[in-house]
Amino acid sequence: MGKMRGRDFQAIFTYWGADYLDPNTNASAFAYNVPNGPKTLAWRTQWTIPALSAETRAAAAEGDGVKRAARYAALQHEVQASSPYVVALQGQTLVALRDNIKGATLNIANSMLYLDRVSK
Repeated sequence: MGKMRGRDFQAIFTYWGADYLDPNTNASAFAYNVPNGPKTLAWRTQWTIPALSAETRAAAAEGDGVKRAARYAALQHEVQASSPYVVALQGQTLVALRDNIKGATLNIANSMLYLDRVSK
C-alpha cells in the first residue's frame, strides 16, 4: 500500500468501486489529474492528462443529460484506448429476495437500497 500511495511502482493490482451512482465517480478517479489536485488513481499512476482532466470537469458540469452521457462515453473510450489501466475484474454482490418482496431495486451500490420503498 505504501508503494502505491508513494507512487513508487511499475505495476500494481488494486481495487476500485464507485462511491455513488453517477458517472463522475469513475471519471474523476480515472480521468482527472491536475497540479495540486486530489490524489486520484490518475495521479497515483502519474498519468499527465490536462485535456482529459478538463473534459472530465466539463462532463460533470454539463446540464443537458444527452450531452452529458455523450461526454462520459467519449471519456470512457479515451481512457480505454490510452490509459495506463488494465481493468481485469468487476466485483459482484449477490442478494437473495423472497418472491413476495416488492419495491427492492438493487444496483451497483447496494447501500442505495431504500427500505421505505420495500414491502411484502
